[in-house]
Amino acid sequence: MDEFKDLMSYGILMRPTSYSKLKLVIEGLTSEEWFRDLYKVSSYNTVIWKNKEIRKILLDSQKVKMIKKDKEHSIQFINLVKELAK
Repeated sequence: MDEFKDLMSYGILMRPTSYSKLKLVIEGLTSEEWFRDLYKVSSYNTVIWKNKEIRKILLDSQKVKMIKKDKEHSIQFINLVKELAK
């Protein structure tokens, strides 16, 4: 029984959190020059990490793919971050 409890607690501790997922997405987006430029600005950086709407977008893999592939989507994302930073 103790082995089962240990296994369960290990599984709970090793479960990816939204923070770790967000960190991976941000690391992936830093390959994009436009994102690196956006991320360098402290007010935009704060919005990317703290704003629920932005986090929701970044945690959706389909939306991230669209942002990376389509210039129009990346511009919309940039504008949203800038608007929320005001």
